[in-house]
Amino acid sequence: MASGIACLVMLPQSSQNRYEWLPMSWQPEEPTSDQPSDAPAGSSQEAPQDEPESDVMRECVITLRTGRTIKGELIREDSRIVVIGIEGIETTFQRRNVTTIVVLPPVEERYKDLRATISDTDIDSRLALVEWLRARRAYSLALDELDSILAVDPTNPHAKLLHTWLSEYGKLSKSDKAVESEPDQDRDEGDDREYKIQQNELPTLSDEQINLMRVYEIDLRDPPKIIVPDEVMLELMRMHPDRFSPDEDQRKKTLSIPEVEKLKLIFALRARELYSRIQVLENPDSMQRFKDQVHTGRGWLINACASTRCHGGVDAGSFRLINRKPNTDETAFTNLYIIENTKLANGQPLIDFENPDRSALLQMGMVQSNALIPHPELPRGYPGRGYSPIFRNTRERKYQQAVDWIRSMYQPRPEFDFEYPPAEPQTQPEPDQNDAETP
Repeated sequence: MASGIACLVMLPQSSQNRYEWLPMSWQPEEPTSDQPSDAPAGSSQEAPQDEPESDVMRECVITLRTGRTIKGELIREDSRIVVIGIEGIETTFQRRNVTTIVVLPPVEERYKDLRATISDTDIDSRLALVEWLRARRAYSLALDELDSILAVDPTNPHAKLLHTWLSEYGKLSKSDKAVESEPDQDRDEGDDREYKIQQNELPTLSDEQINLMRVYEIDLRDPPKIIVPDEVMLELMRMHPDRFSPDEDQRKKTLSIPEVEKLKLIFALRARELYSRIQVLENPDSMQRFKDQVHTGRGWLINACASTRCHGGVDAGSFRLINRKPNTDETAFTNLYIIENTKLANGQPLIDFENPDRSALLQMGMVQSNALIPHPELPRGYPGRGYSPIFRNTRERKYQQAVDWIRSMYQPRPEFDFEYPPAEPQTQPEPDQNDAETP
């Protein structure tokens, strides 16, 4: 180890352990009563501990030569590099640029210290502690704490949700480890299937269908450019004669009012059969937000979720997105329609309009240890680099933009009467000439 790197020693201080970093060249001049003479100089004397969960995070604080300190998970270190997990993202530092690496006490030890400061009836603080444990993958400790919380407050919705997530995640983790431990010859043949890296051929919505989506998303406080043809207004008058003047000249004046006022009349009379005939020349704000901040532009959906190796390919399962011509309205709003109408196996929609920040679409893009709904593990043998998270936490700008986009969508959500993907036309086989009836 290079001489500029420091090492961790434990210096006794009253009844607690104090961890300090000292230069590698440091050696005690002579044994003291706190360190037996037969112990190697500079060694750590730690009491034996119960075997921790194998996957629990090992946290550390590194100090760079610039003086900057960074806290994260110690992934690995050697003579050349130090790899730290910072909110789920592995970051590599050259060893020559790192002056100290302080490994923090085990999670279980710090949990006990924190728990001792919290009252049994302070449910909010205890739930925050559970989240702290979950972020560090101490799932058994988190479940034990939740069991204790639910004994005090059995109907607490947050505690029940966390308990369900941790229980299911634990089952999944055990199942994955069991599969990994099986010899290859015991695997099903289906596990070794060949996956195709091939773009899917999903069709886009028609211009008329996208126009209808735009109509429903119009915010009358900030409307896009629209055209309401005169024949639409005349049809509206015939449908609701009692709402218009019997005088023809007065009715003609209605045709000259601003387009947005015409639209207000149509909306007020709930003339949905006329919506498809309204021409929307610009994207409403909510749809433009989706296109710019979620789909393409400064967004993440196309690059992170709709690549050919992911949900844009032919082997993406039931949730497939289009990645052809990603900057067009046709692709963006077809994908919007697909996302809104896709549900998980348990019936939960990808978008939660009542609680946007809990939407499965966003949670599945989160670092898995921080997600309420983690992204499923990819099948064995699936090509590519595997799942890569989009968000580290809910505070990220992209996450907040996505939440704001969902909140901007029209509510209650409309139900469109068009089918997607469209059913393939069934062709009747031509009759055999020999079977044809003679006149």
